[in-house]
Amino acid sequence: MSRLSERIENFNNAFELYKEMCSGYISDKKNNAYRLGLAQSFEIVSELGWKVLKDYLFQEGIDVRTPKETIKEAFQKEVIKNGQTWIDIIDARNLTSHEYNTDKVNILLESISSIYYQELSEFKNWLGTIDGK
Repeated sequence: MSRLSERIENFNNAFELYKEMCSGYISDKKNNAYRLGLAQSFEIVSELGWKVLKDYLFQEGIDVRTPKETIKEAFQKEVIKNGQTWIDIIDARNLTSHEYNTDKVNILLESISSIYYQELSEFKNWLGTIDGK
């Protein structure tokens, strides 16, 4: 199994938990278990997402190092369509561990369960078209 295939498998597994946490959070936004689960599963899936992109680009002959460098290169090569959303995902991932203001956390969780979920869901679908390449 290639590194890329392994990362895609890990992403897909993590995405299923993220999907479950999004659903739970949307049905009960005051439930702390869903709130924490959503934040943690988002951290994992977003981290794996950019690393899948990194591995894909490497396979295509492009060597990138950082998350934002990876996103910018993937956008330039038209691997992803919504570069700014991906930058926002990386920024949100960094905030989930360091934001303590309840109002800001609530706004963050709303984006994680809607905008970022949609983007990562589309990315997961795209991965199905390249896995095993």
